[in-house]
Amino acid sequence: MIGLARSSNTRERYRLATLLVLNELLVREIEEQPAVARRVLASGDPEIARTAVAARSVVYLAARGSSDNAATYAKYLFETRGRIAALAAPSLFTLYRAAPDLSSAAVIGVSQSGASPDVAAVVRAARRAGAPTIAITNVRRSSLARAAEHVVALEAGTERSLAATKTFTATCVALARIAGAPIDEAPDLLTAALNTRPAAERLARRVRHPLLVIGRGYTYPIALEIALKVKELAGVWAEPHSAADFAHGPIALARRGACVLLLAARGPTIRSLRALARELRQRGARVYALTDDEPLAASCHAAVLIPTAAEHVVALALVVPGQFLARALAIARGRDVDRPAGLTKVTRTR
Repeated sequence: MIGLARSSNTRERYRLATLLVLNELLVREIEEQPAVARRVLASGDPEIARTAVAARSVVYLAARGSSDNAATYAKYLFETRGRIAALAAPSLFTLYRAAPDLSSAAVIGVSQSGASPDVAAVVRAARRAGAPTIAITNVRRSSLARAAEHVVALEAGTERSLAATKTFTATCVALARIAGAPIDEAPDLLTAALNTRPAAERLARRVRHPLLVIGRGYTYPIALEIALKVKELAGVWAEPHSAADFAHGPIALARRGACVLLLAARGPTIRSLRALARELRQRGARVYALTDDEPLAASCHAAVLIPTAAEHVVALALVVPGQFLARALAIARGRDVDRPAGLTKVTRTR
């Protein structure tokens, strides 16, 4: 009887998951990402913002959630181009009432909804201090947009699925333009990355949780984002790490049977990530990769490959197979990928 009940429950979960897939919004929004990136490239807003922040050597970025992961990506973009970029601790402004002096910085607030009070508080404080302020948001008439001197509207269209996908990539493209990083390759590489869906779904059948998600350099913020998507959509534990920080203790988790997802883009970090893949296998971990690097892919138990391009563009495009992977893990667990349990679209933190 117990076996029959379990079998019946599994069939019902599969039936419900199938119905959800037929009507889902998430996959459509994943597939919209190349077009959204093109709209950001065509917009004049990021160029105005770039000019506004150009005179400041320090860039201060305030964000939460997926937007914070995009801000971390921007930190690499700004700092590889000679600027100092700092990630804000918004609670200093809202709870501790101990805001730093931002008068000599350029301040960028990032929120797809524009509704997070703490991010808007950072921008308001910076504007009062005389700093140039930028709001990056998908909602032009939002509290964040009203707080800033300049607005970069993502023009991504309404994101109806609760998990951010197209607004994340749009934000990264906008931030790249503000940082002066070449990003024109992004739409074509994102289009190519859409072809990884079958490979990502096959990989999902091999992945077990808890999952360690590891990147370095430009792929580190993408590791943060993919781990977040796995947690949000599939409801399973996924722990992101910088490969460098991973060596300082957390590598003890990579014992026999551990499941590791490496994100790697060809560039200065690739040799260290190849070496890490070899070491993890020697420790008995199951090692998978999202990458444009064939030698690294060959050293893993399985990998999803995308075409190569500039390192920071490849890193961004790797989010697409990561989104497909998270989606497939969620569907296998019978979860509603558009409205995962426990999530809300707009989160207001103070």
